Amino acid sequence: MKKFLSVLLCLICVAVCAAVIFKVTDRDEPAVNPDAGVSHTQSVQQMQELGSPYKLYYEKLSEIEKQAYDKILSEIYSMPESIKLPRIDANQLDSVFSALLCDNPDLFFVGRKCTLVTELFRVSCSIEYIFDKEEYESCKAELDKVCDKVIASLSDPDDEWQTELEIHDYIVDNCDYKLVENDHTYSSAYGALVNGEAACEGYSKAAKLLFDRAEIESAVVSGLSAGADGTQGAHMWNAVKIYGDYYYLDCTWDDPLSDDGEDVKIYSYFNLSNEMIASTHSDFSYDFGCEATAANYYIKTGRYFKTYDRDDEEAVARIVASELDAGGDIIEIRFGSKKAFDSAVNDLIKGERIYEVLTLARAKTKVRFSLDSLSYYTDPDLLTLTIVPERS
Repeated sequence: MKKFLSVLLCLICVAVCAAVIFKVTDRDEPAVNPDAGVSHTQSVQQMQELGSPYKLYYEKLSEIEKQAYDKILSEIYSMPESIKLPRIDANQLDSVFSALLCDNPDLFFVGRKCTLVTELFRVSCSIEYIFDKEEYESCKAELDKVCDKVIASLSDPDDEWQTELEIHDYIVDNCDYKLVENDHTYSSAYGALVNGEAACEGYSKAAKLLFDRAEIESAVVSGLSAGADGTQGAHMWNAVKIYGDYYYLDCTWDDPLSDDGEDVKIYSYFNLSNEMIASTHSDFSYDFGCEATAANYYIKTGRYFKTYDRDDEEAVARIVASELDAGGDIIEIRFGSKKAFDSAVNDLIKGERIYEVLTLARAKTKVRFSLDSLSYYTDPDLLTLTIVPERS
């Protein structure tokens, strides 16, 4: 038997991302006039129409910081050399700029630098842009075209879970992981959706941009992720609101490489609760209190076993046959406890009962596959077993 999927889960995810994404915390309101030095030309409705309709990091800002956020967002799309702000300090501007980039994935043309300029009677900021205006218009048209195509292809736009699944699949199928130092394109939705290459920040911002277009509330989340060797690194993923509850979604980690270097699409990180994701992700930039599990991929599709014994072999066989009938090659199963996971691995893999399961599955499908060999992968952190039958 050959072991499947040495998962290069892109722990190295964005050194660049760490420079901008800070942990947002509540803070006391500054005792200053938030309107000082700012001319408000945008109505509330106009401001809501700019950027993402779901600006969750904005809500964590103080009132003076919200004023600065609104002012920058109202002008940034015209790419001015400087933007006049209320009287804030450099730390407050860091929080504002971080919130802007987290909330609004359509700011793909913005770099990592936002510099505060303080004069006697004026406070302003200058922003780094990675495209000029002409390039921006061209790139925006390309990005809009891809987004429109994805949204038009959705099979059931009214079903949030199905829409999320199809957006997840589109990103995983059409983007390859690539981290290029000091090239912020790879950390953007444009890099992921147009160029088809991105680091984890690009994956997560592409997901948020498409969720925005599909009218599904979501956010990008930054923090730390742990690899197989226990080392931690900066990482970004998403929180998505499905059927009224938030779940964590990591498209990057659902796009690993197989042993032979081929891209593989899995669902190990599709709609996880806090408890489910805790073994690999930590230090969240925003606590979404994800406690629900009903929309988890395995639970929703009937591939979740709270316990496991030989009475469950028939159910596993049905899952195998169903996936093969649907044209898939990879069968993933998740278990509800370490005890259930160990029981399944010991019986199916070490005890080779998986071949009995394949025999049962073969009677349930017209798809031909070998009864003598298969690939498999076990993940003791996520309590998942992945089986890949060998088609004949």
